[in-house]
Amino acid sequence: MSTAAPAIPPLVIESTLLGRLEVPADRVLTFAAGLPGFEGQRRFVLVETQRDGLHWLQSVDDAGLSILLADPFRFVEGYEVDVPAADLAALGPAGDEGVLVLAVTVIEHGLTGAMNLQGPIVVNPATRLAKQVIFPESSFGMAYPATFG
Repeated sequence: MSTAAPAIPPLVIESTLLGRLEVPADRVLTFAAGLPGFEGQRRFVLVETQRDGLHWLQSVDDAGLSILLADPFRFVEGYEVDVPAADLAALGPAGDEGVLVLAVTVIEHGLTGAMNLQGPIVVNPATRLAKQVIFPESSFGMAYPATFG
């Protein structure tokens, strides 16, 4: 007679912006050092939007903290980033899909806005570890104009 492990119930987040979210517990991303400005927040989930290439980064522990992220490779022609080996090592071994690079984004008018390409969020889907990596010498900057249409 085998005993199956009990199913882990989903996390329920009552997001101020996104409403009630039920997220599988194994989808939680951990930021070991938090995020600049939000160092106390370490657990987040990525929530898909209705627009390809845009995601919400929702804090698990602070219902009022939701950050819009965009796939910079989709919206900025010529964007390149070389994540330092030490930062990749801190995220653990990557699976076949590698790492995901996303930029903190603000949409200002309609489908235009700006992305922080100088400090992208790097996510390792295999380990569910993430961190913001700062590139002080980046020519793209912290408020790079973009159109999301």
